[in-house]
Amino acid sequence: MPHITISHFPRTFTEAERADLVAALTGTVTRVFGVEEGAVSITVEPVEPSRWTERVHTPEIEAKAHLLWKQPNYSQPIPAEGTR
Repeated sequence: MPHITISHFPRTFTEAERADLVAALTGTVTRVFGVEEGAVSITVEPVEPSRWTERVHTPEIEAKAHLLWKQPNYSQPIPAEGTR
């Protein structure tokens, strides 16, 4: 039962972008994990840049560094919107 969580700076997605992301992630996860599409769930959560460190970086990146398969390539302080 793979579950994907994506936290991101707030932005608006078109229906086509949402569908493309869901299809790409679902396709990859079903192939790699060997599960059916119905086993995959995806959460996409906007996080304000001013709250990124407390809501995402510290608990999800720093505290779980041993679980990261890809490290972020930014330094503290977190880049402001538009400078990513």
